[in-house]
Amino acid sequence: MKSSLNIWIVNQFASTPSIPGKQRDYQYAKAFSLEGHHVTLWRSSYSHWSREEIIKNERPYVIDTDGNLNIIHLKTKPPYYKNDHRRFLNMLSFAYALEKTSRTVSPPPHVIIAAYPSPFAAFAACRISTRFGAKFILEIGDLWPQVWIERKAFSRYHPFIVILYALEKYLYKRTEVFVSSLPFADDYLKEKVVKSYKFLWIPNGINLDDFKLNGMQSNQCDNVNAILKALSDEKQKGNMNVIYVGGIGVGNRVDCIVQAAKILKDLGESKISFHIIGDGHSKDMIIKYVSDNKLNSVKMWPPIIRKSVPNILKHADVGVICLHNNPIYRYGVNLNKIYDYMAAGLPIIFSANVRNNLVDLYKAGITIPPSDPDKIASALQKFLSMPSEERTSMGARGCDGVAKDYDIKKLAKKYLELIEG
Repeated sequence: MKSSLNIWIVNQFASTPSIPGKQRDYQYAKAFSLEGHHVTLWRSSYSHWSREEIIKNERPYVIDTDGNLNIIHLKTKPPYYKNDHRRFLNMLSFAYALEKTSRTVSPPPHVIIAAYPSPFAAFAACRISTRFGAKFILEIGDLWPQVWIERKAFSRYHPFIVILYALEKYLYKRTEVFVSSLPFADDYLKEKVVKSYKFLWIPNGINLDDFKLNGMQSNQCDNVNAILKALSDEKQKGNMNVIYVGGIGVGNRVDCIVQAAKILKDLGESKISFHIIGDGHSKDMIIKYVSDNKLNSVKMWPPIIRKSVPNILKHADVGVICLHNNPIYRYGVNLNKIYDYMAAGLPIIFSANVRNNLVDLYKAGITIPPSDPDKIASALQKFLSMPSEERTSMGARGCDGVAKDYDIKKLAKKYLELIEG
């Protein structure tokens, strides 16, 4: 029997089941701990997703313990509400707190997994791994800053972008083991890394046990109960519930979804209802558009905690995703919401142009060009007119696909083979 390892996972933006946001780091940390390893997940006490601070006093950190898993919430400052200088300072604050607190935590790590993007934290984690003589794994979730360049959000010569490129170069030079949730990130690494290295694609996993629900379960969260009631009310009217759960920002074209709702309204279609759940800097603009156009079919909801997502999705009829037409997707995408929709058995409208299209792969819905409200509206009408059994079959194929290829328990064992090797 292999001895247990002390594994540190560092991601400032990691979430837990009681906090909205991405769960990848928590899911793998929990899975590693269930395999008998001692795992520490380092995250900020300030949630990037809900903009909430869990440490209300001046304590530098708090620790939550769940069996072999410790979650360390580091106090960071200042709070931020959009991608500005305050977020930059908050990232620096986390890196400093990580470096300082790592000296007081025992036992020392055998392995450190640092998530990128969280560039300053990854830099600190790399230095900490050298201090402890620990194996260092850089886990690439987004290709910062390349994604911003290709989205034309920043000039290549913007000071922040120059700093990020310098950090990327530093980390890539010192990393021998790369993991990425993007299936074709190795193509990017071949352009950037001249030495030999190991690369392993580990996508986001899904815990299928979370989706084995029956009935309209109640929740302690008023928002969740309100969403469940709204879904139930629309279904009783005979309407088709279309759902979006995720960020409402630059990467996701939620504006195209509400524009599709406007097109359907103008066509006199009244049997499709939209439920948009999430937050982001584009949300106020979306709410204004909905109000200005009197889109009664669209309901906007605040973000919900992770453990409530499966219950919400199980009571919708169609999931929708709309992305920018961004060339960065040649390296693939890794969308939590697509795994969630499939695990919930939802047929999907996927408005995107990506290299790894799971909707097409598993025949789990309809793919249309990116950022096209007219085609979203047409696809929704097609879903509405088809027999419910056909929609159910699409959803079932997606569910079978993620059960076969994206079960978190299987993926965690694959990840551990790399860590233990």
